[in-house]
Amino acid sequence: MRYQTPACLAAFLLASFTGLAADTITNSIGMKLVRIEAGSFVMGQNGPAADYKMTKHPEKFDDADWDEKPAHRVVITQAFQMGVTEVTVGQYRQYVPGFHAKESDDTAVSGVTWDEAVKFCEWLSKKEGKTYRLPTEAEWEYACRAGTTTLFHTGDSLPDGFQPWWSDIGYAERYFTTGTMPPPYRKGAKTGLRVAQTAANAWGLHDMHGNVAEWCLDWHGPYEAGEQTDPLGRSAGDFRVFRGGHHSSFVRMLRSANRAAWLPQTGSNRVGFRVVMGEMPAGKMLSPAPPPLNAQKVSQEVAEIVPAKQQRPVFMGPKPYVKIEKDSFGPLYFSHNHSPGIAECPNGDLLAVWYSCVDEGGAELCNVASRLRRGASEWEPASPFWDGADVNDHGPKIWWDGKSTLYHLVKGRDENLVRTSTDNGASWSVPLLLEPGGEFGNQMIRLADGTMVITHDSRQCSLVFSRDEGKTWGFNDVKKRASDFRPGGKGFRHPGIHAPIVQLNDGRLMAFSRNDPPEDQAKFEMKTPISYSSDLGKTWSYAASEFPAISSVQRAVMIRLKEGGILLCSFTDQWRDWKNRKGMMFASKAGEFKGYGMFAAVSFDEGKSWPVRRLITPGGKEQSVNGIDRVMFTLSDTMAEPCGYLSATQTRDGNIQLITSKNHYVLNLAWLKTLP
Repeated sequence: MRYQTPACLAAFLLASFTGLAADTITNSIGMKLVRIEAGSFVMGQNGPAADYKMTKHPEKFDDADWDEKPAHRVVITQAFQMGVTEVTVGQYRQYVPGFHAKESDDTAVSGVTWDEAVKFCEWLSKKEGKTYRLPTEAEWEYACRAGTTTLFHTGDSLPDGFQPWWSDIGYAERYFTTGTMPPPYRKGAKTGLRVAQTAANAWGLHDMHGNVAEWCLDWHGPYEAGEQTDPLGRSAGDFRVFRGGHHSSFVRMLRSANRAAWLPQTGSNRVGFRVVMGEMPAGKMLSPAPPPLNAQKVSQEVAEIVPAKQQRPVFMGPKPYVKIEKDSFGPLYFSHNHSPGIAECPNGDLLAVWYSCVDEGGAELCNVASRLRRGASEWEPASPFWDGADVNDHGPKIWWDGKSTLYHLVKGRDENLVRTSTDNGASWSVPLLLEPGGEFGNQMIRLADGTMVITHDSRQCSLVFSRDEGKTWGFNDVKKRASDFRPGGKGFRHPGIHAPIVQLNDGRLMAFSRNDPPEDQAKFEMKTPISYSSDLGKTWSYAASEFPAISSVQRAVMIRLKEGGILLCSFTDQWRDWKNRKGMMFASKAGEFKGYGMFAAVSFDEGKSWPVRRLITPGGKEQSVNGIDRVMFTLSDTMAEPCGYLSATQTRDGNIQLITSKNHYVLNLAWLKTLP
């Protein structure tokens, strides 16, 4: 649906365009600002709804995100002066001498946090004796549209070759598989971030679409229906809005209505800002958005749980914990739900988190959650957990320290983050930034000396750790040094990715890792590699385990049981080889049998042997069950779930809570020891 420009505003725009120069001022640092008159416009875009299937139609750019709805009329009651371009490096150097010393003066500022952009405005206000600030999100979209009601201020498309794509070339090749790009794009060598390289809009503003995205004043939050006057966004939140899109991204991200948001304390080489000169609008802030279902009515009673006697076998499942309506395309996504974590809360609830998306590489990817409240038999429907709009916040992990604090760890845009909750997940702290960037590998553990440790998938380190209850974090920088990945070899990180770890009684760390390339698997005789470290991940030694190698769409889990043993859950066959599966031998009351899919193994001698092995299946008559991404699999006496990312925790009642990318299983050591 397109909205018509009010006749009076259209007439004003046409009349004022020829007189633009008279309305442009230049301040003491050489910044040009143009006057934006008061008026009204329709903010947001109601449709068409995005399906985010960019691998199928990467050329599509007219689709609206869920957070752009409902479109609503906004009245801007006071005129303001706005920067003709983004703040440039030359202008910013007058505030921070030497900033980006190798960049030319006319390059758009980037890598500046929201906090730093606000401080720049405060500095400029003091210097000029006038009020400078970031634009509100409504002011920004109003100025961008410049009286238009189309997707872009240029119309319902951008000119041919408008959008340069010179960064993340491999990412572009994933979508534009023919090697050529549709007309709005141009692909080539790095062109830099010089301002005003594209035509201005009717107000005289350059770069409102692309170059670098631009910070706005507002906290990000859902829109509300109804006409609003001088809106100021939400009164609180986690993420500050940035607008306009940037180079080397899909054109749909450059639409006038498109919204993005991220943490105000972080910077990106794709985000800058432009300023407004003018007093704050007189509008009101909206209340913070209501909490999602997983954070509503959360009990704050500390559960008194007595461990059950383990002589009686316990097994339940599979029961789905991922519950999202079919064809949901935001803020939850039916298509792809993966990479989960699970933790028991102090109140006895179980909280599961994972990412939800259509495309793992897509900007729509978000963290969602579900809660199994203590005493309930069913997981609640999934609900939003944490998401920076148009930011791929990837691979969430969740962990309870056994006291009062839950930890949520996640890979952000360019950095890693950790949040904490001391009220059972009803609210969370401001995120703390961690280095290095890259996905956390598997679940967090606590060592005997109190150090909290989690593996890391980057080639820069093997572990990230905290010795002060999460206040500060460190890692051993191995500077991507080569390692001798083979049995008997030594190196600086564990091979592959997604490694679960436990601490052995002698103090060493033991990790099992996923090694994807067949040539690397061959070095370990197609077995899962084991790695040992006695110096907190600075160096490792390697051996081949007795368990089959796993690869894509699979992640093992390993935990230390309260009974003292070590539990490993993995798969008998790689998912890519499932049609030609080989299986593993398991014991039963009737003798040995060959089983296929997810299994558990328990060691009572610190990983030297694994005498307890059991296929994780309820057994019985064959049944068809839904797995990750609606993959149907067969459960029977000899068949178990064939793939998924695993996460597990042992709750205070002694039961093991195991989840795949779709399903929840409950079992205990007595069941594992019992022959089927």
